[in-house]
Amino acid sequence: MPTPYTRARGLGLLGAILLAGLALAGCASQSAWRNSAGSPAFQPANGNDFLAQTSWTLVRWTHPGGAPRAVPSNDPRNRPITITFTREGAEPRVTGFAGCNTFTASYTVAGGQNLILTSDPAATRMACAPADRAQVEHDFLAGLIRIAATSVDDYGNPRRLSLSLANGDILDFSRRIDPVMGGSAGTPKLVYVNSQRVPCDAGVLRTTCYQVRDSDNQPWQFWYGDIAGFQYQLGSIYRLRVIETPVLHPMPDMPAVQWTLDRVVEQRVVGH
Repeated sequence: MPTPYTRARGLGLLGAILLAGLALAGCASQSAWRNSAGSPAFQPANGNDFLAQTSWTLVRWTHPGGAPRAVPSNDPRNRPITITFTREGAEPRVTGFAGCNTFTASYTVAGGQNLILTSDPAATRMACAPADRAQVEHDFLAGLIRIAATSVDDYGNPRRLSLSLANGDILDFSRRIDPVMGGSAGTPKLVYVNSQRVPCDAGVLRTTCYQVRDSDNQPWQFWYGDIAGFQYQLGSIYRLRVIETPVLHPMPDMPAVQWTLDRVVEQRVVGH
C-alpha cells in the first residue's frame, strides 16, 4: 500500500506608479522578427504552460563565447532583475523588475516549451542610478521579445530557467517563491492528479483516493483528502495549482492540511 502523501511529505507546512508604455529602440524591427521565419512558432497559450504561477531571479547573463555580463545582485544596494508569470483572468501575464523599472507584458508558451512575449513590455519611467543600469535594463527588455529558445531543468517542477536570445546571449534564472493567486490565504503548490481514483483505507473507512505527486518522475501516492472546487473527470491526468492551508483538528488518519483548487494548469486525456 502506498505511503500516505502527507506522511511522505511531512505535515509541517508599484507610492503607486501608473504603468506607461516604454518605447524601446528598435521595437518595430523586433516585432517584425517575432513574426518572421526566424522566430519560434506563435500559438495561443494552452494547458502546457509550465511557467504558470512561477517567479524568477536573473542570476547570470552570458554573452556568446561564454563571457559574463554583470547583473544586479540581491543585496541592499542592488535589487535583482526578476520575472513572474501569472494569470489575469484567462490571460497569461509576465511582470517583473528590469533593473530600474517594473514592467508587464503578455506571453504564451509555444509548443508547450518555448516562452514568447506576445506584446512589447510596458514599463514605468524611473531614472536609472547608476547610469549604466539603463543599458542593462534596455537590453534585458529588448531581449525578452527576441527569445529564441527556452529550457528548464525539470518541466514538472522547474528550479532553473534559461532563455537563449536571438543575439546569442543566455539569461539564466533561479526560482523564487511562487506568487499566490486565487484570493485564498495559504501556501500555493503545483500537484499532478492521476487519471483514476483508487480504493484506499482512511482509518476504518474504505473509500477511494486521488493519486497525486509533485513532479512527473515521482511515484503516485494516495491523497486521502478532498480538493475543494475541483471537478474531477475520470480518464484525465491533471496538473493543478492548489492553495494548501492547515486543518486545526484533522480526523484520525486524515491530512493535516486541506487543498483548494486555484487553477487547472493542464488537463490531458490518457492516450492523447
